[in-house]
Amino acid sequence: MTNKMKLIWLTLITLSLPLLFTAANSTAQESLATDELIQEENWQLVRDNCTECHSSLIIVQNSGNRAVWKSRIEWMQSSHGLGELGPELEGSILDYLTSNYGQKTASRRQALPIHLMPTTPNS
Repeated sequence: MTNKMKLIWLTLITLSLPLLFTAANSTAQESLATDELIQEENWQLVRDNCTECHSSLIIVQNSGNRAVWKSRIEWMQSSHGLGELGPELEGSILDYLTSNYGQKTASRRQALPIHLMPTTPNS
């Protein structure tokens, strides 16, 4: 390989490295931002016991009161092989889930006022 070819090759590698690191870093940051558990008391218990079988994204995208979260744990135990957690561990996990991913008052936005609604062809 000539010196000119070596210089071209080295230049191409040098210019492409920052692009590779930027793409990898932004992808990692995006995934952390969307599925990161709220780091409050007992979050490590949830991470250690719940993300063994599924992503934390499942938790972050859901909400519920204590009874709802308990029913989900019971469903995972009866149909997906989740073992018994014990009363203290289960209570701590339920405390975390209800405090940080509690029941939402509404899951949809309110309807638009009539004056903001688009006209429809047959109205």
